[in-house]
Amino acid sequence: MNFWVSVTDAAIRLTVPLLIAALGELISQRSGVINIGIEGMMAAGAYIGFLVMAETGDPQIACLAAIVAGVAVAGIMASVSIWRGVNQVLTGFALFVMIPAMTAFLHQQNMISLIVTPALPLLQVPYLSAIPMIGPLFFNQNEFYYLSLAACVGLWVIIYRTPYGLALAACGLDPEVAESKGISVFWTRTSAVLLCGAFAGIAGASLTVGALGQFSAGVIGGRGFIAIAIVILGRWQLAGVVIAAVAIGFTDALRLRLSSIVEFPVDILAMLPWIVVLVMLTLGARKERMPRALGRNLGGTATS
Repeated sequence: MNFWVSVTDAAIRLTVPLLIAALGELISQRSGVINIGIEGMMAAGAYIGFLVMAETGDPQIACLAAIVAGVAVAGIMASVSIWRGVNQVLTGFALFVMIPAMTAFLHQQNMISLIVTPALPLLQVPYLSAIPMIGPLFFNQNEFYYLSLAACVGLWVIIYRTPYGLALAACGLDPEVAESKGISVFWTRTSAVLLCGAFAGIAGASLTVGALGQFSAGVIGGRGFIAIAIVILGRWQLAGVVIAAVAIGFTDALRLRLSSIVEFPVDILAMLPWIVVLVMLTLGARKERMPRALGRNLGGTATS
């Protein structure tokens, strides 16, 4: 029993940054923009969030700074790929390479003066946190956990219950038709990418500020690409994205726990989450709901 409790606890902590980043990627891809640069946005949020946390000791200010950092990188993505019509994949890949390298360089130059920030306090939900076994796991976590839950609820309302959600779907389905119906594809997609940057910044901060208390080169560790995989696994639907994020987080936690108690090649165990990804992709291959205009820009470039 203790084995599964420890796996579940680790799974929750591993799922939070993946889920927050995947929610942002979901917004972007539903609008028709495949945001490969989300890894760079997460790296910016992780680094700036940690810097501000080290200076102020205030996680709320650090979180806001991480959002600004993520949005700033997302602004580059939007201005180049959406407004100038440059290939989305190439633009995102450039950010994927450039931003993590830049944050690693800046950290290397200043790491002597940086300290390890204290762990965030756990926030107990009255009464619910007292439930045996379940309470301490699901109702006694730091603020990033509760933020991810609130983001899921808020995003459900935005996507499925607001005109903006319909505009996102229209831009992802057929941008030319959406434009003819009075929807500004340029501005809708720009707002979606900026929102993605905000989510990615928070996801990055949830690692350095919420989980580790420090920054290191490569701290994101490919989680941006995993977030993209989660959106695909989730068939571009919110419920599917949540399920996919939890499945990958749980599998990764199981891998880490097994590696500490079983004599088995670590490299083989590292394959476990991706085996789950392949299985989920295969099982859902006939239920794909990819936005038809994903990765395709509106003809021409914006002038206003």
